[in-house]
Amino acid sequence: MPFNDFIEVEIVEMLTTLVEDKDIYTGGHSKRVAMYASKIGEKIHLSKHEQEHLYYAGLLHDIGKILTPDVILIKPAKLKTAELDIIKKHPIDSEKMVSFLTPLRQYAKSIRHHHERYDGKGYPDGLKGEDIPLFSRILAFADAFDAMTTNRIYKHKKSIEKAVEEIKKQSGLQFDPLLLPAAIEVFESFAKTADTDQMPKTQVDVERFAYFFKDSLTGAYSAKYLDYFLQENLNSKQYKCCYFIQVHHMHAYNRNFGWEVGNDTLMEIALRIKALFHSSFVFRVFGDDFIVLNPLHVDMDKQVFYKLTAGFQSLEVSISHFDMQQDEIKNWKSLERYLLISEAK
Repeated sequence: MPFNDFIEVEIVEMLTTLVEDKDIYTGGHSKRVAMYASKIGEKIHLSKHEQEHLYYAGLLHDIGKILTPDVILIKPAKLKTAELDIIKKHPIDSEKMVSFLTPLRQYAKSIRHHHERYDGKGYPDGLKGEDIPLFSRILAFADAFDAMTTNRIYKHKKSIEKAVEEIKKQSGLQFDPLLLPAAIEVFESFAKTADTDQMPKTQVDVERFAYFFKDSLTGAYSAKYLDYFLQENLNSKQYKCCYFIQVHHMHAYNRNFGWEVGNDTLMEIALRIKALFHSSFVFRVFGDDFIVLNPLHVDMDKQVFYKLTAGFQSLEVSISHFDMQQDEIKNWKSLERYLLISEAK
């Protein structure tokens, strides 16, 4: 490998790593887009050099997201209009970033236009049809397919079959119809897609996600995060136990001792739950109640009830246990149904 090519590869690897560290979804996404795009290039008989161009453009196509605020980039929900306007700047930012480096300028045009649509309704420039660069049209296929077949916290991934069906529906609208057969052939050649998700993998990632998922008072996770864990558990079977912990008489406690003391008490109870159940996956629900997911079965005796509320006058605790291997708890609504059945017994 010539010296200049070696430097170019190192620069691309460095920038891709920066994106991956910024967004745990985008890093893997960029590598998969690069692979899909280069394979589509091969399928339509582009030269090896052109296939390589597609690969590196795929790695770099989202590099501009380094400039996107975390609050938008890793938001675990659909974006609002103003937030969409901000994230739609990333193709332009990506183009600018690679244009600063002479070896990477060749990818700038392909990167800038990877979100254009064949019908002219894309961004940033509203290009239409074959006015969109060929490499950008190919990247658009790869980018969309990977987005559809990758788990996000707010959206479960589509199967390869359903993703292909959706891409076919967008032929002539979002995608170039002449490239469609090659793209579909590439996508259908995969028996399965990477089983990736947007879950935080490190403590640093956990803290970044805390903005969205942490209850500001107790430090437990919020109820909206619970549905994602329950859905994922249907496949991963990571959690064997689910405990529903109800704190009773909290309203009277607040009335007698004041809301500030009540808040401090809930914070302390949350800390005790984490310690006693040996789990960091504690969710605050219904204000005064908690859900605990645990990868191991933990036997709860009467001492646990005492330890959770010891020192807090008039408070009581009840605990319901569910076997996640037997009870198919898909979401909070199904869990609530199990709770009602349990209380009826």
